[in-house]
Amino acid sequence: MGDTLGFGKKKLVQKIITNHWPKQDFLKKTFSYNELLFVVQEMLYMEGKPYLEGYSPNQGYQIFRKFVEHLMYRNLANYDSMILVTADKGAGKSSAAIMIAREWCKLIGKVFKVDKYIAYNNADMMRKIDTLDKFDPIIADEAVRFATSTDWARKENKELKKKLAQIRTKHLLFILCFPLKVYRLEKNYLESFVNYWIDLFARGKGSIFVKDRNPASDTWRIKDFSGLGSYTEFTDIHKIEQKLKKHPNFWTTVKFPRPPVWLYNKYMAVREKNVYDDENVLQSVSREDIYNALMVLTLRDIMMSDVTLNINRIILHIRNQHDISLTKQMIQQAIDDARQLVTKIKEQTIKDL
Repeated sequence: MGDTLGFGKKKLVQKIITNHWPKQDFLKKTFSYNELLFVVQEMLYMEGKPYLEGYSPNQGYQIFRKFVEHLMYRNLANYDSMILVTADKGAGKSSAAIMIAREWCKLIGKVFKVDKYIAYNNADMMRKIDTLDKFDPIIADEAVRFATSTDWARKENKELKKKLAQIRTKHLLFILCFPLKVYRLEKNYLESFVNYWIDLFARGKGSIFVKDRNPASDTWRIKDFSGLGSYTEFTDIHKIEQKLKKHPNFWTTVKFPRPPVWLYNKYMAVREKNVYDDENVLQSVSREDIYNALMVLTLRDIMMSDVTLNINRIILHIRNQHDISLTKQMIQQAIDDARQLVTKIKEQTIKDL
């Protein structure tokens, strides 16, 4: 079995066995993979072991790591996990999601890659669901594009929900970044798909809430928040924590590590390449923007067919004629932006036909 499991899974299996199996049995018995899955399921769901119990919020990122481990145990026990991350703009939703997925990848023995594990639209989500390996993570960085209650009836959104309901055997880890109030999330996502809700009340710090399984009550007890009292960006963080702890669905407070600069820069580069998937951005595009994009692409086509014209000559011409210095990277970014815009306009036109 040791040769068939990845490093991350072997590490988890070893921890489960050494913590919960007598040493003499561990030395004598050979465990099958199915037996190990049964042990995990027994630990988590028949005995109800609370894996975050006993960990103080003052222990740095210990709770963060234990939470991701808990998610892994859960998926190994033949369950799915979907995490909803909400926060005000700029509070660190994407950073938190990236660090959860990165820690998860460490456990399964993989390297987290921004372009591989982050999706920005319906088509990308569906493609990644089909092509990613079992137990891989998927971050929906802009879940507002397909999971809002106002857009539930769109054909592509319905297709995505159907797919999500059918892929349990892959045990993927889904992380939805949602910039609106939680009640704006489409009902099926909130009640059927989401298992854990993380609300960031400060940059890099949030509360984890779990479902209420009582069939007679609201799954997330949203109305109960009104009794906790109000708080603003100027409210002391510890006071906010104390308020949120009174909610019946509150589980624990978690502090997220910040992504390394190099990783965040990669994320921003990938996000920039998907900027026109944002309907708000697309609606602000004018005819002049489209014409300019077409002109840039035309120049690119000329450069590809005329060997006497290249980026260096364009840079030199702009500097000589307009006294403005551009770099190859700046020109390439302009070409990439033009290509994205024109491609998106074409896709939108075909969809509207």
